[in-house]
Amino acid sequence: MKFIGDFHIHSHYSRATSRELVPECLDHWAALKGIKVIGTGDFTHPGWLKELREKLEPAEQGLFRLKDEYKLDTAPLAPGAGDNEIRFLLTAEISSIYKKTGQIRKVHNVIFAPDFKTAEKIQRALTGIGANITSDGRPILGLDSRDLLEIALNSSDKIFFVPAHVWTPWFSALGSKSGFDSVAECFGDLASHIFAVETGLSSNAPMNWICGFLDNYTLISNSDAHSPEKLGRNANIFDTELSYDAIIQAMKTGDPGHFLGTIDLFPQQGKYHYDGHRKCGICWDPLETLRNNEVCPVCGQKVTVGVMNRVVQLSDREDPTGRKNRLPFVSIIPLKEILAEIAEVGPASKRVSRIYDSLLRKTGPELNILLDMPVEKIKETGDGALSEAIRRMRDNDILIKEGFDGEYGRIKVFREKEAGSFGAGGSLFDEPALPGHSRRQRRKMINFDLEEYRRLKGLRGRETSAADIHKTEPPVSPGSGADQFNAAGPFKGLNPEQKKAAAHVSGPALIIAGPGTGKTRTLTCRIAALVRNRGIDPGSILAVTFTNKAANEMKERLKTLLDDKTVISRLHVSTFHAFGFSILKRYIEKTGRNERSFIIDENDKRRILQEKAGCAKNRLKDVSAAITSAKQNLRSADEIEDSGLAEIFNRYQEILKQQNAFDLDGLIYHPVRLFDLYPEILASCRKQYQWVLVDEYQDINFAQYRMISRLMPGPDPNLYAIGDPNQAIYGFRGADVKFIGKFIDDHPRAAVYKLNECYRCSGRILKASNGVIQSGAPGGPSKGSLLKGLQEGVKIKVAGNSSDRSEAEFIARTIEKMAGGLRFFSMDSQITEGNETPEIKSLSDFAVLCRINRQMEALEKAFNDHGIPFQKIEDSPFFRREPVKHIINMLKSSMDPANGSVRDRIAAVIDGHFGGKSADEKENDRAPLKKLLDLADDFGNDMEAFLRFTALGTGVDTYKPNTESVALMTLHAAKGLEFECVFIAGCENGLLPYSLFRRTAADPEEERRLFYVGMTRAKKFLFLSHAEKRFILGKEYRLGKSPYLDNIEKELIEPAKSGHRKKDRKKDAQLSLFDTA
Repeated sequence: MKFIGDFHIHSHYSRATSRELVPECLDHWAALKGIKVIGTGDFTHPGWLKELREKLEPAEQGLFRLKDEYKLDTAPLAPGAGDNEIRFLLTAEISSIYKKTGQIRKVHNVIFAPDFKTAEKIQRALTGIGANITSDGRPILGLDSRDLLEIALNSSDKIFFVPAHVWTPWFSALGSKSGFDSVAECFGDLASHIFAVETGLSSNAPMNWICGFLDNYTLISNSDAHSPEKLGRNANIFDTELSYDAIIQAMKTGDPGHFLGTIDLFPQQGKYHYDGHRKCGICWDPLETLRNNEVCPVCGQKVTVGVMNRVVQLSDREDPTGRKNRLPFVSIIPLKEILAEIAEVGPASKRVSRIYDSLLRKTGPELNILLDMPVEKIKETGDGALSEAIRRMRDNDILIKEGFDGEYGRIKVFREKEAGSFGAGGSLFDEPALPGHSRRQRRKMINFDLEEYRRLKGLRGRETSAADIHKTEPPVSPGSGADQFNAAGPFKGLNPEQKKAAAHVSGPALIIAGPGTGKTRTLTCRIAALVRNRGIDPGSILAVTFTNKAANEMKERLKTLLDDKTVISRLHVSTFHAFGFSILKRYIEKTGRNERSFIIDENDKRRILQEKAGCAKNRLKDVSAAITSAKQNLRSADEIEDSGLAEIFNRYQEILKQQNAFDLDGLIYHPVRLFDLYPEILASCRKQYQWVLVDEYQDINFAQYRMISRLMPGPDPNLYAIGDPNQAIYGFRGADVKFIGKFIDDHPRAAVYKLNECYRCSGRILKASNGVIQSGAPGGPSKGSLLKGLQEGVKIKVAGNSSDRSEAEFIARTIEKMAGGLRFFSMDSQITEGNETPEIKSLSDFAVLCRINRQMEALEKAFNDHGIPFQKIEDSPFFRREPVKHIINMLKSSMDPANGSVRDRIAAVIDGHFGGKSADEKENDRAPLKKLLDLADDFGNDMEAFLRFTALGTGVDTYKPNTESVALMTLHAAKGLEFECVFIAGCENGLLPYSLFRRTAADPEEERRLFYVGMTRAKKFLFLSHAEKRFILGKEYRLGKSPYLDNIEKELIEPAKSGHRKKDRKKDAQLSLFDTA
């Protein structure tokens, strides 16, 4: 059976598409066009898949038909032409934006699925990795194309996977802006599963024939329609049985008996066919571009390199006929475009629509008119101009103006006023040329000197190679690069300040290390020097920090520095709480518990206080905080003045003992009490830990200070503390910056080292942040030496916005612009010209920081509206929330059947949480449970370590820096991280410094330090934004800008243009003829 198929289309759930992209309208327009099988598009969107299930019913194997009750009238067609019953085939396009081999990649791929079950499997897999598949019919994922292919292949052995519009400069596997040089490079070890590539609107089959590396791929063509009317502008011709398997097999093999070729628009119409600058009116063929060094003569910027240039760059043959398995192709002009040219009106005009409908009623479907109907029969319709136009189109006798840099090309069949010279049945073809016009010559596809292009390209290549040989590499900053870790000696690559600090011999030392000065590098080099240079027993070294992330970073660096598994295994590197828990496990019998003890979190603590300890519900928050304060200050019940609180404290402590549990504060409280009560325990620990190193010393509280002091007594212990008083931001958790200042009082002979060379932030960012910190209260801890940056950098952008929604829109649009666009709408709406900021190599280079979680709602919406992948890092990690918390409680119970507090919850978990849930609720649970399984993979069979991590872990411990997504997190969670570009949202008085929803005013100096920490997360770009009004929990606030902004020198900043909301959707009449290239 011979038929036409168009598979890559979209639904009304995709951005910048027609609302008429629904099954009934698609069915109707496919009939008008003469297409037998159309793709559904967008099956990854749950809403669209649900609509397809509702409106379609099974037809032949893997194909579906529209249910009768949804069919529209096809009266515009000639009698009998409406008998073509349309088939649907499940397809979806996915956009992948990711970093690979040091470059940001943006690739679109189309997936063909044999059934709804497979489509749902792919949906679940994408949801499981945290992908947002509900905000756009064509979702944007931070996922390598190779990994997306693997997900698809794992869903079904019948999957067909095709790189979409493979040459488009942006968003394609071979595109000049963000693609690869071969399909194999894009898909790696899974490249053998790619059998076809989609040519796109700016190329056609003959252009691809000059690339021998594509010979093994079938060249297919699809419309990528963003409205039903655009169906069939590019399509495929088959002669197979009507089934999914037969259609896919024809495209896989390219068998000329079954895959008969493609239908294409003239590729010059595509908006990225040639090179140039739309704004400057420069349009060049590849040879002109090369002769001008790709530089626009108007603005001096690089021109946008189009599809033809990219094809020629990667071509390896001059003669297209060198490809043996060439298939036929035909080039068309959409019928309405032809009618509009004849009528000298726009193709969307009512007049053209009336003529179009009338013509189809007389003659049948559009593609039949354009491709098959004899010219004489068309002439019989009474329109000689139309018959001549179609003759010329079929003969390639056309006038061409190539598209370039987002501007569509024009293909015409008549010279100006020429169409009017045709009468019914007449033909200008048989008459002399009109005065002033000459007969056109048919142009070759490559109408420039390809040999000259390659000659010049070869000369340029040799010049570049010679330059590469002689160029000088920029110096590598000390403290960076794996090569420095592998170099001989632990001090290799350190700057003089770092080396002095790392080479400290013995006795107490305090290292003041500002942001980006290499404190972790210095600390780990210190440990390596003790082991390798001094011969210190690694088992006697203890290094403590505050987060699992920081501890793991230290371990990874030590692995590289020491390169000895035995030595590394004997080092003690952990968080404060993990170290305390290890002491408790070692002497567990002294605590009244057994070796199967576990850790509870804040929610469990409050539940015990209410259910077991008799605390009133309205006092839970205050009582919990009071118990925390008592433990952080090492007070017993007898030392608590409030007798009622002391009684609750005693009951609570006894319940914890009965349940074999510790709370988080108890992991420091109890070890210190063991040291005080049992001298032999203290003596044993002192004997073991003779060298102690403390990271982030400015963040310790009294109990932690006492723990270190007990381990390291006297004025001259081997205590090595590193920190920065300007980054003390955890006072609300009990930390006290005074202890870093007290270090010298405790150890008068301590050596003090200062690291002032910052390898992270630009000079301007450092000056601005120093201005903020130096404006603090006189005599406070926030005074110190100014840090020095490596380069001046760009100015800091400050953006005032009308509202929090406007602020979020500004941030999303700026990210989209700096990343070079995330979708075609980015260019069409002039959010960006498609050129990413050179320093930006990945979406993970961006971070958006907020003071409170409530600010994130507007930002999440803006990111979803723009299709920006993001990972949200909250202070409370996902494993402290349902349904994951219940699963963890079940695991705790399985380790200790005597644990009543967890056992009481199991029945509710099984019956209440999972038993009676709807399908939608179960789907909502799927993503966090998948995250939990992924987390568990890191722990192998060590269940105890896994449960310890979930008890002690913080929100930042779940941050995945290598995930292709923007980081959305609180300022506190960002501590210790760095990004190329940072946005601090909500720079307003009330948020920074914070005074909302708090019964006591925030410490403005700690808030100042928090702002300083946020600013110094940025390496090159820093945006500070504020809003005139902001909605939080349904209430409007007008806070005014943060006073900290006034502490930044004016010459360091420049205003940024604030965001504005712009709707993606347009009326169908406004949709352009070409939606992609």
